[in-house]
Amino acid sequence: MKREIVSKQYRHNGGFARVEQDNGGHLLVHCSGCRTEEYAAGMAPGLAKLVAHVEK
Repeated sequence: MKREIVSKQYRHNGGFARVEQDNGGHLLVHCSGCRTEEYAAGMAPGLAKLVAHVEK
């Protein structure tokens, strides 16, 4: 499924952390450096999770 980047990208652990949106409108916090992905219930929670992840 194709995704679109909907936030600023931040360098993290040799990769990038960002919020992505799929074709169904679901938001995911994705980090290529940690190889993690987490669902977010909206843009504000997604951005909060992104900031918390990058500050680890």
